[in-house]
Amino acid sequence: MLPRALFAALAALSLAACDTPAPPAALPQDLRLAGLDGAASTLERWRGKWLVINVWASWCEPCRREMGALQRLSEQIDPARAAVIGLTVDDDLQLAREYLRRAGVRFDNFADGPPPVARPVLGVNALPETIVLGPDGRVRARIVGARDWTDAALIGRLGLPVRDTRADEAAR
Repeated sequence: MLPRALFAALAALSLAACDTPAPPAALPQDLRLAGLDGAASTLERWRGKWLVINVWASWCEPCRREMGALQRLSEQIDPARAAVIGLTVDDDLQLAREYLRRAGVRFDNFADGPPPVARPVLGVNALPETIVLGPDGRVRARIVGARDWTDAALIGRLGLPVRDTRADEAAR
């Protein structure tokens, strides 16, 4: 029999989990994203590719800390087979644009809404959170918190395709 305190703690965790949206097995390909540059897109654009979606905010210190590594990851992965995108939850999109410009971030970034998608569709409850989709559109990983996206072991565990540097060098 479970001690009363342990039972109460497990019950509280179960109730708290009910408030959290269940992560989808796959994201809808028609999910509409509003680009910070004014252009709209859907996930269909990346169908058949690995997609790293980083949900962030300019006021979030851990988000800012990992942004440079995400930019380097976007340069390291094979663009024919993978992409990195950002989704900011900033209310002031001009602040988000200015931050990206100052930080030298060049991968595509989008605004969370309207309508919002980070929490209701993606199930994001903390920042930063990164969702990795496989080429089939299914969620392969959800990573909460900042990471070093230049770590070869992390990239390998996720199965992200990297550029063939030998082919790049031979083309020069």
